Amino acid sequence: MKDNLLKLTTEERNPNSMNLPHMSIEAATAMMNHEDEACTKAVQAILPVINQVIEICVDTIRSGGRVIFTGAAHSGYLGMLDAYEANATFGTTDEFTAIVAGNFTDMMKTDGSAEDIEENGGLDLQNRHVTAKDFVIGISSSGRTPYVIGALSWCQQKGIRCAGLVNNKHSIVAEHCDLVMEAVAGAEVITGSTRLKAGTCQKMILNMITTITMAQLGNVYENLMINVPPVSNKMRTRLEYILDQATNCTLVTAHELLVQCDYNVKAALLMALKGISKEQALDELAVAEGNINQLV
Repeated sequence: MKDNLLKLTTEERNPNSMNLPHMSIEAATAMMNHEDEACTKAVQAILPVINQVIEICVDTIRSGGRVIFTGAAHSGYLGMLDAYEANATFGTTDEFTAIVAGNFTDMMKTDGSAEDIEENGGLDLQNRHVTAKDFVIGISSSGRTPYVIGALSWCQQKGIRCAGLVNNKHSIVAEHCDLVMEAVAGAEVITGSTRLKAGTCQKMILNMITTITMAQLGNVYENLMINVPPVSNKMRTRLEYILDQATNCTLVTAHELLVQCDYNVKAALLMALKGISKEQALDELAVAEGNINQLV
């Protein structure tokens, strides 16, 4: 398709914010809040394809593969953030991985031109040893970022499943992936500043992908985090509260069970709910491949 940046929805001028510099603070916040309502509607409109993407994520991780978010600048940062936070929330290691154009180490010094080098999209995936076991999600607000197009094109050449997350209809990205999530929330408050509504849509969808995938894989019990890494006193205390909330045991009992299990909260949870030993709990978890919701 023809690549015409200025025809994109995300590049249109928003009539509701034309007077932004002269608005009162109260009027400006009300206007932005109203604009953000479009994000929920835009995401709701594409839930069926988001559901398909999540199904592939579950299958990928269950089969030992990785879900890899790749993008440039703000879109890449959002993928990186959700991949990182999945570790803090669900105890993942590299089940969710992010690759940002330029392979930056300092967000404030990122090379803005890195998004223009199409071939690096595939090279970066290759260097991270991406294979057909993995699932790649390319994130690009415009749907025309060369780096992301390069990554997705490489996936298609290698027979690797891939999806796109964009904020415009009929994008170039859509031509280079198996599934495309098109969350179109309309013109930005600041023309072309896709860190705003486009970024909000992306964050909402990434939250769904990581959260629901991990819940499906058994890393959530009811609505509790049960695979939090016990890396600090705060996190160990959090696990004690989680065990207390899940089983109605005392915090003293929760502490004792978690210490017995080296803070394996799934094992401690089974011990409390089923009155079994640590060894029995670990055996049951092994059979269920760690999915505690198959056991209680």
